[in-house]
Amino acid sequence: MQPETNEISVTTSESTPLTIQLENPMKAFKKLYLILILLGAIAFAAMGGAVGCLFGVVIGWAAAYLSMQFIAGVKLFKLNYKEHQLLNPITDEQLYQYLSTSFSHPDLKVEKGVFGVRFVYKSTTAHRIKIDHKDKTYSIVSKLTAKKRIFNRHNPGVTEYTNTYSVTPILLKAVEEASKAVAKS
Repeated sequence: MQPETNEISVTTSESTPLTIQLENPMKAFKKLYLILILLGAIAFAAMGGAVGCLFGVVIGWAAAYLSMQFIAGVKLFKLNYKEHQLLNPITDEQLYQYLSTSFSHPDLKVEKGVFGVRFVYKSTTAHRIKIDHKDKTYSIVSKLTAKKRIFNRHNPGVTEYTNTYSVTPILLKAVEEASKAVAKS
């Protein structure tokens, strides 16, 4: 088993942009998936023979699928609503102005949304920067785009968590750089 790496590589307009390599943070839970399927098959095989075994595999798969979605949802909730310290006060307008001119990445698109700055990652997830000016903190709230929510129904929680887990370090670094740049000017 290879150890998971979480190296951050942010690219600005001065360097050559690289694509984001998706890591699967849910890799450790694949054993749980297989164990639940196996337990379902064994438990129902003891009660109903071969037909019970097939029924147990289906029940085990459903339990494993739902448990993976639940675990990914809890992890996504923790990742989304984590408060990060802002080094220097910055407004949404200043953040957007800095990021729209100096931040470039082939996988991320910067947009000005109604409630602040949004990053869209490969048309799959939208990440909104929510700044709390009183506490000098910010959080990154991520969700699947409407198109992906409708057309990609298999494993939505795990997909959303995987994308958020991979993109969040890049966004943290970008906001930090923007905060420093605005403070200097």
